[in-house]
Amino acid sequence: MDTSDARKRDQIGNEIAALMGPLVRDLRTAFQTCAAELGLALSEAQAVWLLELRGTLTTKNLAQALDIDPANASTLITKLERRGLVGREEGAEDRRRRLVSLTADGRETRQQLARCIAERRPSFRELSTDELVTFRDLLRRVERASSG
Repeated sequence: MDTSDARKRDQIGNEIAALMGPLVRDLRTAFQTCAAELGLALSEAQAVWLLELRGTLTTKNLAQALDIDPANASTLITKLERRGLVGREEGAEDRRRRLVSLTADGRETRQQLARCIAERRPSFRELSTDELVTFRDLLRRVERASSG
């Protein structure tokens, strides 16, 4: 890569970072506000959101996805279970593994959270559906490159 191309990539990268900052802050604020309105701790709302996106997870996988200690994930799951938002089952292949999934109340809570955030989040109305798909796919690609 020649120097002018490297310089241009750096400039574009810096501009993207500057544009993403306010977007991320607005999304984080909306998420925190909506979680509080639903009586959820931030970690509880994150777990409910993640379980809706990824489906049934082991306690270990949930802990990894939330970047928390498995013991803390177990405590979090217990709180959500007491509220009726998640259920735990033994793994079919390995009974030592616990599988966590949303209950009907958990799915409804996730929908309420999503509606609340949609009312507060930065607007994507200016983008077509195809543009939103491209944006999402590019973000996924960046995420995979960052975590891999």
